[in-house]
Amino acid sequence: MTFPLKRIAVGLSRLAVAFLFAGAIVAPSDADARSASTKRAVPPSKARNISKKKTIHNPSPWVPNPAVSGKAAYLVVDATSGRELVSEQADELRYPASLTKLMTIYLTFSALDSGRLSLGDRLPVSSNALNAPPTKMGLTPGGSVIVRDATMALVTRSANDAAVVLAEVLGGDEANFARLMTQKARQLGMSSTVFRNASGLPNREQVTTARDLTRLANALMRDYPHYYAVFSVQSYTYRGRPLDNHNRMLGSYDGADGLKTGYTSASGFNLVMSAMRDNRRLIGVVMGGDSAGRRDRQMADLMDRGFAMAQSMQLSGWTAQRKPPSARYTAAQFDPGSSFAEAYRPPAATAKTNAGATRQAKVNPKYAGFVAPAMSAAAIPAAGDTPTLGSWVIQVGSFSEAQAAQLALERAAASLPAKAKSAAAMVDEVQMANRTFHRARLTNLSQEQAIDGCRQLEKKKIYCSALQITAWNTPGAR
Repeated sequence: MTFPLKRIAVGLSRLAVAFLFAGAIVAPSDADARSASTKRAVPPSKARNISKKKTIHNPSPWVPNPAVSGKAAYLVVDATSGRELVSEQADELRYPASLTKLMTIYLTFSALDSGRLSLGDRLPVSSNALNAPPTKMGLTPGGSVIVRDATMALVTRSANDAAVVLAEVLGGDEANFARLMTQKARQLGMSSTVFRNASGLPNREQVTTARDLTRLANALMRDYPHYYAVFSVQSYTYRGRPLDNHNRMLGSYDGADGLKTGYTSASGFNLVMSAMRDNRRLIGVVMGGDSAGRRDRQMADLMDRGFAMAQSMQLSGWTAQRKPPSARYTAAQFDPGSSFAEAYRPPAATAKTNAGATRQAKVNPKYAGFVAPAMSAAAIPAAGDTPTLGSWVIQVGSFSEAQAAQLALERAAASLPAKAKSAAAMVDEVQMANRTFHRARLTNLSQEQAIDGCRQLEKKKIYCSALQITAWNTPGAR
């Protein structure tokens, strides 16, 4: 029995050795195990990297500005007197969208008349301009665009790439140009407006009001009457391709002759327009429309109401502004040839009959018997309470407290140069966005005194604005 048992034991031992040897061959070494472990770790790592890249390239979520309480607002004013005719939420902060480009155009007009730009100047196209989101005019990488084309692309196509090109040329970069835009807004009495870019692309800090936009539209007509007609061009040809005007009111509302539309998802559908009827000019602003069509219908209804009110109030007619001595071009030079004559449609309301009488524009029948409410005595500034119309003032601040305004006024008056010492000092109150502000002003100056005086004050770190007094920036112009 011993021998067979030994043979069985030896056989089992050999079988065990064979199994161990086979296992050693099949099992990976420590290095192979580490390698396999590393390879298994690669996919999660790659997944993390891919995830990070996606996070980097995704746009930041839109964070609303808490000071912007909604989208909707509207205002219609008489362009001659600044008289408010129809309004709702006119002093509440809203996002301007492409209405921003009206200020970009204003500063472009200014640069043309000052000689900083010429219509035929070629402007370089930067990568920032090329990368601007649509709507675009379609610029060439590494190329250039002339001032005429860039300006008309703003007016008609609302081209964001053209806005960037002009901003970089006039401001050095778009951020600095936006500061110049805000500074000009203050000079025009747009006290609630802040610009952060030249195009109106979404920026939570870029805000305005319907009232401020009426002031900007009025300033474009007042300061650049020789260029205003470009806003009536319904299509501009660039490199053989038509750039159609987004403002459909030009062809659908009797007497409409400008200005501009705008849209972002945060702002809704916006429109600033002007129209002439029965020799009266109105400026209208609608913000926060649900669609372009509804916005346009609302504007048409508001403008009809405004014209009926202006007629019943017998407001003074519009006097066309004369071309200033500084003018270097005319509107026709923006679109040379017959295309401009065809696109520019003079307001029908100002056409003359053979007898020389002004033809009266049609009034919406539902407003035919409209009688405007009387203006309250409180709304009319008392004589002597405001600076003389046409005179200039130096405004040294707008404060929530009257005492702070008075202190700022005293400091500024003591620092005035000798030629402006005759200025009168005053603090007036204005209501904006349901708040009372106290404006500190040195009044009844000439243009030279105001501009030079403000320049001297700023050298002493007293920041100010030189403003001309019009019906649009007096306390009664609400």
